[in-house]
Order: sequence, then structure tokens, then C-alpha cells
Amino acid sequence: MKTIETDVLVIGSGTAGLSAATYAAQDNKRVLILDKGALGWSGSSTGAVQVAGLGSWSHEQDGPEPYLQDIYKSGRGLSSPVLAQTLVNDIKTRLEDLIDWGLKLDREGEQVTVSHTSGHSLPRSVSAKKGKTGLGLLHTLRKKVTKDDRVATWSDVMTVELLKTHKRVYGALVLDLSDNTFYKIKSKATILATGGAGQLYPITSNPVQSTGDGYALALKAGASLIDFEQVQFYPVSIMEPKSIAGLCISFYHYSKLFNKHGERFMKKYAPDTLEDATRDKLSIAIASETAEGRGPIWLDATEVIDQVKKEFPHEYQLCKDRGVDLAIERAQVGPAAHFIMGGVRIDQDGQTDLDGLFAAGEVAGGLHGGNRLGNNALSECLVFGARAGQKAAAYSQNSNNISLEPLHLNLKGEHRPHEIKSEIQRVMSDYFGVIRTSEELTTALSEINTIKHKLKDVHISSIKPYSREIIDYIEATHMTLTAEAMTLSGIHRKESRGAHFNSDFLEQMSPAHHILVRLGNNQLKVLHKEVKSDESSRQN
Repeated sequence: MKTIETDVLVIGSGTAGLSAATYAAQDNKRVLILDKGALGWSGSSTGAVQVAGLGSWSHEQDGPEPYLQDIYKSGRGLSSPVLAQTLVNDIKTRLEDLIDWGLKLDREGEQVTVSHTSGHSLPRSVSAKKGKTGLGLLHTLRKKVTKDDRVATWSDVMTVELLKTHKRVYGALVLDLSDNTFYKIKSKATILATGGAGQLYPITSNPVQSTGDGYALALKAGASLIDFEQVQFYPVSIMEPKSIAGLCISFYHYSKLFNKHGERFMKKYAPDTLEDATRDKLSIAIASETAEGRGPIWLDATEVIDQVKKEFPHEYQLCKDRGVDLAIERAQVGPAAHFIMGGVRIDQDGQTDLDGLFAAGEVAGGLHGGNRLGNNALSECLVFGARAGQKAAAYSQNSNNISLEPLHLNLKGEHRPHEIKSEIQRVMSDYFGVIRTSEELTTALSEINTIKHKLKDVHISSIKPYSREIIDYIEATHMTLTAEAMTLSGIHRKESRGAHFNSDFLEQMSPAHHILVRLGNNQLKVLHKEVKSDESSRQN
């Protein structure tokens, strides 16, 4: 097996990964970025519309403390104070760095355009490239890393497992999809920046690459996942036509939502805020209306269409191009799998439970708690990507060898990998949606265990370069373990808190507690930790 050595290995090339690589290289370290798709193009960052933050443009009453309180309120008692404080204290500097490197924020005349977003007490969302902010950040960071001789990039490569000896991670086993060759990458520090797991569901805002790879890799290496049952569904996403199903509507907070009877139902669920409610509340309201037979749900933006065209021209035009002209008609909408609030447990520098392993971006957990504030996704990627990169660069130990066993595929099994992926999506959609019951959660775990056995008996008809079946098999393996951990975490949270709404346990428990999931002896284990106001996000 061929071996490649580097100082810092970054797995994933979205905003978090490119940010981590940029700051690691500044410490004069050799950095290798891997992506199973195209560098800077395959993650969720590309679709992000705005970024929340602080800067010279901020409202006169805004600052770290008001921002912090909004995160706490939104997180439903589960947001790590350490991580939240780190975000609000660092985001101004990180955005200033991006601007110094060429990022141009959208402006009205000489003033930076600042928008209000649901859940924020003050307007603090800014944009670039006329609402294509994720692309703006990626272009800036990609240009930065590709011009840096200390950074190497490698696209179309899948990470199969992390390499570990004792409690230290020292690299990864990867598969080059161009020729189906395995490589052993030895690194002094490894950073997971693999994004989320929206592809566990049939309708999602996430790209096809979001199959929960990082969560499964971290679990198999021995790291912990925190509050992994907290899955954010973007409440107002296009349901029809299928060509844009999962498209997030950013302007729902000043639009109107109606059920099939023409009732503006948010008057019942949130009379004070109506549609301008936090995402968890809005998702539960829409799911409840649908479950009680008052769906489908329709969004009406006709009265504010001029504002929509001005602030979100890309979304308006995309809908129009696919046959939905929001200027004259309503759009069918509903919750779509959007963001995993839980994830790999980290401290303020992105350090996980394991020495040598860091995580940043959506793959990491603890910051958002039970509900992520709108537009805090890119903010998280910038802040903790930078910190993980800096800390990883400072981390240095000698690597030790371990024996490896690359994939052993049963080429003549009964089950096709793509069918297994579809089964996972069905199970999660049916039993782990916005509204859950204890019986549904138990059923989901049972069916996932059945799927696990099918993975041992798969059929691969093609092992040619870029084989879709091999990609599907690796992804199905990651998706199954991710779904199992998510479901088990949900079973153990016997309350309704944040995005986890169990209709059998409507009240919140006091005091609040975190749920940690860890893999040991090939079995997932669960630990409950009481939330403490001064807690550190890294606990043993």
C-alpha cells in the first residue's frame, strides 16, 4: 500500500476545511486537503445565502453579548458556553481576514447590507456575491490555498477509516476513486471537516455528498458524538417541483404560510411572531398541520415580492425557472432535512476526545445545542475551521504504524448498495422526522440493525474507476452507523427539547442534560451528562 505523509490532513474542502487548511499553512506546515468530490464545490457551503457576524457594519446595540444571548436562547439549554463564547468573540476577526483576502460584501451604496434573520434579536446577517455568500467565501478561501505552496489538494478520494494507535489518530486510509487504489496517509494532526448527513433523508437541502461520513469515521476511531438526535429541518423548503425539492426559502419570515384550508396557521402556534419564529418551532407547527390533515402547506410571498427580488434574487429566479413564479402564485413548502446540530464533541480549538483528531463545521457538535440560529453555519465554519487549523498546526507527535485491512467486498451478494441507501432514507423519513414517538424510534433502530446485516451481503457489479457502486457501498456504511447513533441518541432523550420533539414526552427535563454516544467493542454506548453553566465542551 502506498503511503503519503503530511503535517496536517484536512478531510473535506467546504468552508470549514478550506479555513482550517489556510490557517494551518500560516504556521508553515505541510497541509493536504482531501475531498470525495471537487475541491471547494462538493459541500453544503455552496448553497449558503448569508453569514451571521459582527463587524464595522453592526447595529449600534449589537456586540458579543447580545449575540451570545441569542445563541443561548436558541440552543434550548444545550449550547456549550465555551463554544458559543468562542464564536461571538472570534467571528469579527475571521470576517475581517476574509475581506482582507478579497471577499466583497454586498452593499447598498457605501453601506454593507445587513439583514434580519429569525431568532436573532438584531440584524447581523451579511452577504456576498448577491446572496451567494457560500460561494463567495469558498472562492476567497480556495484562491488562498491554491496559491500556497504548503497546501496540496486531492479530489475524488474517499476516506474509509481513520488510523489510530492507542488513543491517538495519526492519519487515514483513503481510496482514490480514479483508479480504486488504497493509500495510507500519515499525518501529525487530522481535521474532520466533512459536513453533515442530510442524505439520510429523501428530501434535503444538502448535496449528494452529505452522507454522514465524518460522524461514522469519528465513532469508529473512538470519539464521542454529542446531542446527535438534534436534527434541524429547514421549515420552509420547496416540496414541488421535485427538481428543486429541498431548496430553502430564506424569506419565509416576512412571507405568509397557509394550510390547505387557507388558514394562516402560525397565528395559533406563534401569535406574537407568526412566521418569524425559530426553525424548530416553525418545523413542528408545519409538521403538526400536515399530520392532522391540513396539508399541504403553501408559502405566499406575493405582497413582498419586490423585497424578495431585491434581497434573494437567486432564490426567486431559480423558482421561476423551475415553474414557480412567486410574484403571482404560492409555492408548496415543508420541512427538509437541513443541518445536524449534534456531532463530534470538541473543545474551543476543535480538539476531539482523541489526540491528533480535530473537527470543525457541521460535523462538530455542541455549539448550536437544540436549535441553530439562521446563518450561523458559515460563521461556525470560519471560526472553528481557523481554530482547528491553528491548533492542529501546533500539534506534533511521532506517528506509529498499525496494520490495515482495506475493503473486502462480496461481489456476488444479494443486496445492492444504492438500495441500502434508499432503505436508510425511508427509515429516517418514516420514523425520525420532525415529530417522533417512542415506538417510531424503537422501530427505526430495529430496521437499521436489519440494514446493518445487509451490508455484509452486498453485490458489486463494477469495480472500475469511479465505480458508483463502490462509492455507494462506502457511503451506505457511513450512513448506517450515523443513522444508528442518531436514533439511539433520540431514544435516550426522553423529553422534547429543541429539534427533538417526542410526542410521548412533551415536557422538558430539568436540569438539562447532554447525550453522548460512543462506539466500544463494536457496540454503541450512551452516556448522559448534566449540563452545567460553566461546563467545558471537552469532557472525558
